[in-house]
Amino acid sequence: MKNIILPLFAFTFATFAADNWPQWRGPNGDGIAAGEKVPATWSDTKNLQWKLKLPGSGASSPVVWGDRVFLTCYSGYGTGGGGSTRDLMRHVVCVDAKSGKKVWQKDFASTAGVDRYGGMGVPEHGYATGTPATDGKSVFVFFGSSGLLALDLAGKKLWQTDVGKNTSRKRWGSAASPVVHGDFIYLNALREGHKIFALNKATGKVVWSWGPNQYDFYQDTYGNPALVKTESGTELVLAVNYQVWAFDAAKGGIKWFADTDVGGSNISPSILATGGRLFAFGGRPASGAALRAGGKDDVSKTHVDWASSRSPYVPSPVHHAGHLYWMDRSGYAICLSAKTGKEVFRERLKSTGRAPQFYASPVLVDGKVISVSRNAGAFVIEAKPKFNQLTQNTFASDRSVFNASPAIAKGRIFLRSDTHLYCVGE
Repeated sequence: MKNIILPLFAFTFATFAADNWPQWRGPNGDGIAAGEKVPATWSDTKNLQWKLKLPGSGASSPVVWGDRVFLTCYSGYGTGGGGSTRDLMRHVVCVDAKSGKKVWQKDFASTAGVDRYGGMGVPEHGYATGTPATDGKSVFVFFGSSGLLALDLAGKKLWQTDVGKNTSRKRWGSAASPVVHGDFIYLNALREGHKIFALNKATGKVVWSWGPNQYDFYQDTYGNPALVKTESGTELVLAVNYQVWAFDAAKGGIKWFADTDVGGSNISPSILATGGRLFAFGGRPASGAALRAGGKDDVSKTHVDWASSRSPYVPSPVHHAGHLYWMDRSGYAICLSAKTGKEVFRERLKSTGRAPQFYASPVLVDGKVISVSRNAGAFVIEAKPKFNQLTQNTFASDRSVFNASPAIAKGRIFLRSDTHLYCVGE
């Protein structure tokens, strides 16, 4: 059948109030904090409004709605003290954004087995990796083989839905985060249930699900899907091993797919929908691709605009003024042309102390790119095609790992380590 190229009306959905950061990478899942201004420098003694000791470790990012911050943690197993997987507890924590006081904490025992703590995988991120999402009425958290849970804003559990108890060949644990749009929650559960799910957010009932025949080929897909609006309706797009898939967001089913060079293993970055294009990155060897959404069936020959050998390993890039930015695990800041995929700069970051490694994804705030390293603080560069590093910010009192991406709301930056939650502001 002949491919159909459709005009695009919008690639992101401003469905949440601007003062909120309701899911991973913000209102539109692209890391952009529109209209916000935050400090470019901070430390234990400068621009730190408060910090809170957490009940456990975790790589999940904080999310913000109004004056409440939500995040997840884990304890009891896998934090260096041995023990049994049966002792694993997950925690959902609600914090007052103004004071830093804990409002409530809810604890959940695992309802299914988990990958053991050891080797290269699970110790890198732990058992509370998926970032919560909220619509201002409920909070949605994903605990892998223990399922997807909904709580009200007072912490009462509303429902819990099983989306599969499988593991991957690498046994690296769960990583995906729920995405909320309209009446639905979307979830990449290719690892746990070998499917992509759309659930009713009020009831937790599965509205539609779809899984490939050769699920083993796609089980190393850790990123989130993105929502795209086209002339024919809203699409849910996901980058997987050597392909991008697009679903009818309301009804399910594949609308189109495109072959890419992004694959081999570990598709960790989430697909980025912005500026009239889709950007997919990841894999081994690392690579990237730009596509246009819309169409029908196989659009590989008509919709793939470029391929690149440059790619982040874990972080998802941010887009600004025709350029893509990220910081990689080797300690470099990278800028690509969004139009051509050509490298604009690759510059080593100036770091006092340890060489930085990055798992967290960058955010764009007031013309600046902020990226939190695992081990050497947060780096701030100008979002311009000429490299200019502004600052390196550290909390000298915290030597634990920072895996979480920042949340931005009402002029404040919320940062999370394995031990503490921080609020930075003027």
